[in-house]
Amino acid sequence: MPFMRVLVLGSTGFLGQLVVDDLRRAGHDVEAWSRSEIEDPHTARRRVDLDGTEPWPAPLARLHAAILLAGPSVPARFTSARDGAATLRIAERALAHLARHAPGARVVVVSSAHVLTAASAPLAEDSPVAPRDDYAIAKSAVEALALDAPPELDVVIARLFGSLGPGLPRGLFVPDLLTRLVAGDPHVVLSGPDGLRDWTDGRDVSRALRLLMEVPPAGSRVFHLGSGRPTRLSDFAGRIARALGSTARIDFAPGVGPTRIADASRLRAVTGWKPEHDLDSTIAWIRDSLQLASRAAAWEDERLGRTADARRPDTTS
Repeated sequence: MPFMRVLVLGSTGFLGQLVVDDLRRAGHDVEAWSRSEIEDPHTARRRVDLDGTEPWPAPLARLHAAILLAGPSVPARFTSARDGAATLRIAERALAHLARHAPGARVVVVSSAHVLTAASAPLAEDSPVAPRDDYAIAKSAVEALALDAPPELDVVIARLFGSLGPGLPRGLFVPDLLTRLVAGDPHVVLSGPDGLRDWTDGRDVSRALRLLMEVPPAGSRVFHLGSGRPTRLSDFAGRIARALGSTARIDFAPGVGPTRIADASRLRAVTGWKPEHDLDSTIAWIRDSLQLASRAAAWEDERLGRTADARRPDTTS
């Protein structure tokens, strides 16, 4: 694949960091914008408040592509007034800014399968769009903006069904479960019901987004990004608990959660992508990352003369 200069908008979150790393390993030149500062000698990182009032800067060099990840990303913590407006503002400004400064660029806009009606069968790109909550409504509105983007841009939408790995933000099922297990809780009661999820390892997600950025225009503008493998939440919870050496009892709220499983055949046909990591590989990645973080914290405790209880997470909220 020819060298490309790529702008990543929203580069310090779980997926943003993985995307930046994947792009760099593939030989692309990355410019990364976010509100947070990260020291990274290998990437041109710039602190830009994407939802602020200050004008956005021009890119450092001519861009060939951009990946839009910025915006609130935790449905359970999403509020219509604040987060919905922020989501739309960022997307609208991004598309207008890129049309002005990077005409001809391929832009990958990351959306969510939450915009779709839940169903037991795998969902293809022509499945009904019927957003049911504030988060899904905002994502659906961003998709409409993307499909009506300025003609100077080549925009595609990646509907993500679910990503998995270490470093996910709190408020999602996996990090909230991990917080309780790592804290040593003997009985974990989760706020949501059991159900089926389509999770894809974050490393596979970042590779899929890069491939969508790299491929020539193929006529299709919406792509479903998911493993197509349904995983029951209770099964995952038991497996991750065993991997962490926990014997905690894990209970779910009554009921059954919505099911959305991806039919990613269009993505495979256009890019050749398929997941490279199974659930066991992802669980091992999460376990190893937690163990590394625990050792680092222990070394810091020893250096500061601090007890582990002083940094034990609060699981009562």
